[in-house]
Amino acid sequence: MSSEFQLLNPGGDPIYALPMDQPACTLLFPGQGTEAVGMAAGWEVHGPWREALDEAEARTGAPLRRLMAEGPLEALRAQRCAPYAVLAHSVGIYRTRRALGLPLPVAATGHSMGFYSALVAAEVVPLAAALDLITAVEDLSEAAFGSGAMGMAFLIGVPELDLREVLAGLPDLALSNRNGRAQFTVSGPVGALETLVAHFQPTALKAGLLPVRHPLHGPHMAPLLPALARRLAGVVPAAPAFPLISHFDGRLIREGAAAWDEGLASVALPVDWLQVVRRLRALGAPLAECGHGSQLSGLTRWADRDLFVASLQPAP
Repeated sequence: MSSEFQLLNPGGDPIYALPMDQPACTLLFPGQGTEAVGMAAGWEVHGPWREALDEAEARTGAPLRRLMAEGPLEALRAQRCAPYAVLAHSVGIYRTRRALGLPLPVAATGHSMGFYSALVAAEVVPLAAALDLITAVEDLSEAAFGSGAMGMAFLIGVPELDLREVLAGLPDLALSNRNGRAQFTVSGPVGALETLVAHFQPTALKAGLLPVRHPLHGPHMAPLLPALARRLAGVVPAAPAFPLISHFDGRLIREGAAAWDEGLASVALPVDWLQVVRRLRALGAPLAECGHGSQLSGLTRWADRDLFVASLQPAP
């Protein structure tokens, strides 16, 4: 690890500020769950960040800047707010850093809805299209599943073979995220998720329900894809300014239509961060997280202890 990296929060997961003279990086965009009151501190003075937030607020009607600055956290984490905040903040950070001289990335990817941030950063689609995609997913999911019947659970410190064995007896559930060798999420009906969590809580490091209301990244979402594609039919994707990495299988995506299709389908495709990490290792470029916190730094280190992830979050 370069001595130029500055440790910012030694009490928790490390966040290392990216040196201004850092060569081109592979960027990692975090997903929902990274939102926090105070996440935008220091960014309001930067025009590209303000413009991204202004556009997101106008498009969604959500008071993102106020909630990011003042809370309450429960309102910021609401399903109709958190994804917009994470997307707009990440895009604003990227655009500000580019304006200040950040080289064009070698490649980029995102975890879950963080892939939408990567699509916008790569100029495949405008920010408005990614915001509309989030809105469409929410609208269609609420119509299909209602509120409170479906969701996701997380499991940390559980062997994958043990998890798959239990899931074989809970056919309504699906393995939705392989975040690490012993970090997983599962999607499906809340009752079955509660059964799964209760089974593993005595032995897992951590296990519980996630604050989401939809069975994302699993087969339950697949029937919504045709309607989702129709809702976004007017979007015309452009060729990406840099390659994108699929969070489904780690392949490089170099065409705009394929990248946008991946974004649409991602709500029903499982996330496999282990495959992403293999691609990151093969690319060999420095890594930087473009968003609040150290979600992807932690996941990447769990998968490969030799990979360090810097951060673009500390405001210039």
